[in-house]
Amino acid sequence: MKKKKWWYYVLWVIAILLLLPFICLYGIYRSIVNYRKSKNLLWLFAIIPLLLLGSMGVAGYAGAFTGNGNTKSEQTISSSSSKDKNVEKITKQKAKDSAEKKAEAAKQAEAAKQAEAAKQAEAAKQAEAAKQAEAAKQAEAAKQAEAAKQAEAAKQAETAAAQAQTQANDPMVYVTGNGSSDVYWYGTSSMPGNTNMNNLVQMHESEAKAQGKRHSLKE
Repeated sequence: MKKKKWWYYVLWVIAILLLLPFICLYGIYRSIVNYRKSKNLLWLFAIIPLLLLGSMGVAGYAGAFTGNGNTKSEQTISSSSSKDKNVEKITKQKAKDSAEKKAEAAKQAEAAKQAEAAKQAEAAKQAEAAKQAEAAKQAEAAKQAEAAKQAEAAKQAETAAAQAQTQANDPMVYVTGNGSSDVYWYGTSSMPGNTNMNNLVQMHESEAKAQGKRHSLKE
């Protein structure tokens, strides 16, 4: 590779010094663009040295054209320092606002979480109460069914007892001759041998007596 002359590098340095304000301005623009994309505060802090260098370049231009370079440079540095403080203040305020927003969002998320937990607990409580009410209802239904069953059994037992008592007080008797005989029998074993069993009629003793029949003397 051919070695470059010394004046080549001198020209580059002069060109950079002459274009320094524009280079700094472009650097500031790129820093702002990168901050908007990444939200990284380091890009904002990078603006500070660029502002200083750009201000110094502008002051140099002004001094060269007006002949009062030192005063303009001092004023530019002072203005740049004030701007740097304002940028730093704005940056801190933005960071503070961001932290407050995050804290508020976390607080709202926690409140929503607690509300959801309370809602689920209330739903579980209501479900348990409904379950207990259903169990109590079923127990009451079973109790009533058992009571009804016992009442029916008691009623049937009472009816059977009444029928047994009626049977004991007014037994069934047999009347021969299709019920035309004047006597009745408690059983068929004592009847005469020539009795036609096909012509027997059963009735209560009270009914037989009401028809004027009497108990057979042969039984």
